[in-house]
Amino acid sequence: MDPLKIYLDNIEDILKRILIEEINNIRQAASVIADAIINDRLIHVFGTGHSMILAEEMFLRAGGLVPVNALLDKNFSIISGIASTINERTPNLAKKLLKKYNLQKGDILIVASVSGINAVPVELAYEARKKGIKVIAITSLEASKRLTPRNPLGKRLFEVSDIVIDNKVPLGDAVVELPGLEQRIAPASTIAGVFIINCLVIETARLLLERNIKPPIWVSGNVPNSDKINMQYVNKLIGRIAHLGIEALLREIKKEEKAPEKISISEKPKEIIIYGDLITPYVIIRDGAVIIKNSKIAFIGASEDVHSSKDSLVLDYSDHYVLPGFIDIHVHGCEGANAFDGSVDSLKLMAYNLSKHGVTSFLPTAGTLPRETLLKIASAVKEATKQEIAGAKILGLNIEGPFLNPKKKGAMIVGFMRKPDIDEVKEIYNASGGYLRIMTIAPELEGALEVIRWLSLHDVIPSIGHSNATYEEATKGFDCGARLVTHLFNAMRGFHHRDPGIIGAALSREDVSVELITDGIHVDRSAIKFTISAKGLDNVLIVSDATPLAGFPDGEYVFPGFPKITIRNKKATLPDGTLAGSTLTLDEALRNLVKWGLSIKEAIRMLSTNQAKLLGLKKGILRVGYDADIVILNKDLEPLVTIVEGRIVYKRKS
Repeated sequence: MDPLKIYLDNIEDILKRILIEEINNIRQAASVIADAIINDRLIHVFGTGHSMILAEEMFLRAGGLVPVNALLDKNFSIISGIASTINERTPNLAKKLLKKYNLQKGDILIVASVSGINAVPVELAYEARKKGIKVIAITSLEASKRLTPRNPLGKRLFEVSDIVIDNKVPLGDAVVELPGLEQRIAPASTIAGVFIINCLVIETARLLLERNIKPPIWVSGNVPNSDKINMQYVNKLIGRIAHLGIEALLREIKKEEKAPEKISISEKPKEIIIYGDLITPYVIIRDGAVIIKNSKIAFIGASEDVHSSKDSLVLDYSDHYVLPGFIDIHVHGCEGANAFDGSVDSLKLMAYNLSKHGVTSFLPTAGTLPRETLLKIASAVKEATKQEIAGAKILGLNIEGPFLNPKKKGAMIVGFMRKPDIDEVKEIYNASGGYLRIMTIAPELEGALEVIRWLSLHDVIPSIGHSNATYEEATKGFDCGARLVTHLFNAMRGFHHRDPGIIGAALSREDVSVELITDGIHVDRSAIKFTISAKGLDNVLIVSDATPLAGFPDGEYVFPGFPKITIRNKKATLPDGTLAGSTLTLDEALRNLVKWGLSIKEAIRMLSTNQAKLLGLKKGILRVGYDADIVILNKDLEPLVTIVEGRIVYKRKS
């Protein structure tokens, strides 16, 4: 008989048996996958060797559901050759995989393993279930039962999974014996596995349609306009999916985008003399002058005491305000530039865009993102700090998370929040080259105090935020070294006279500073004035908490790393109404504070001086010997010129 016909008959028999005997298990698995998609969870798919093809199939092929994170780890890929079969027998790798790919409680994990006895797939399923992740196994029950487990647990995959789909593949993964050959050839596991995967996709889509939910489907590349259709999913899921294809797609798309305007770095004059009304900010010098030499302030005083030379660049801004440049320690983006992008070019554009608003230095602020993404951002910040940039100076990295309390998520994605992990902190710190400056953490989480202590000992400022901590828990955090509160009042337990929480603890301690977002949306102006009164001017830091949409008009926006954001009257919200960062810039923050009754002197201390003191910098004050970081404003408090360490980086066109 023709061996090809024998092969076909065997394959047909396996597929028919799967559909008849495993239909209930397929439907049960599809049901939990549909629930996960509705609840905005990811479906992770893992296989070793040839089983990895199943992960790619579910992610990429026509009809593939989009919320799939294919765990394409090169150590277990067929590209590693025979080594992949050895690697899958290596114990104690499962926890590293869970951490690397950021599997979270409520997610779904599909593990494909024909034998179901090797260490990595079995331990991965076991550890995932401990984290509250439902595990669906695609395995051969016949093969598993006849083989001895090769893992420390002494278990088989079907014994540590929530739902098991038997792929009906016989021992040895071969179904045809050819005359004259001792070896049995023509494996069936890949065909059976792909068939099961597509059955899951079809059944999941059917269930979603029954609930009047349009299934999120990745469209095959040979379908017209597939790139545009798929981009909506890229924008929604970027940062959540570790599949390398996502980043490759984004790189290709960026190649097609119009190149941004090149920002030139101006020459640094030997001497700059600025005339105007100086706000140091502790005193106001009317008709004063500042002399800049070698990036530093060399003179502050009356203009009549200054004589220019032919080498001097004179900036005559009489009747204008000359004051320390703003320092934004909490900013995610500005005018399209995105700190979440993880590229040096994005940070450079962000630096320039911020300088247009009077910012002379800043901490690009990452959010709660997967470990790999945070490491990429940290590396980009490290690289950017070494370069001369036409814009505000990058002082280092601020990370808002990822060790936050899901109960106080704000605009952060719960799926990326995780338990405090000292090893992850060390890895991020090292990736940043030691430029990690601030990290927000919820002190009530298990292991948080250990992280806060480590950060404090390594000159990183622990900040309490996105937390449901009680007064006592917040106090423990402060005692362990936390000395800042991330956007006071927002994303934290509210103040009550019998339950003062973080707010009460922060307001009662002289050694703790607090951030405030003064857009008039995040915090009422009366609460802002009350906080300044309670904390004193020296312990309040105005931040923008701006998203990349700062400076954009009203409308709906989708930006990589963020859910859909709607802006109405400068108020940015998520679809459920939650505030999504701000559209504030620090020059607007200054105008708001003055409009609400504060003096410019008072406002500048909270926009610049206090930030510099917190970070231990010789900035934020017009004082001899300090960095020449200066912004010149007109009487409407609009930036006209921004100078960073003696270099003019922005000059408003008249």
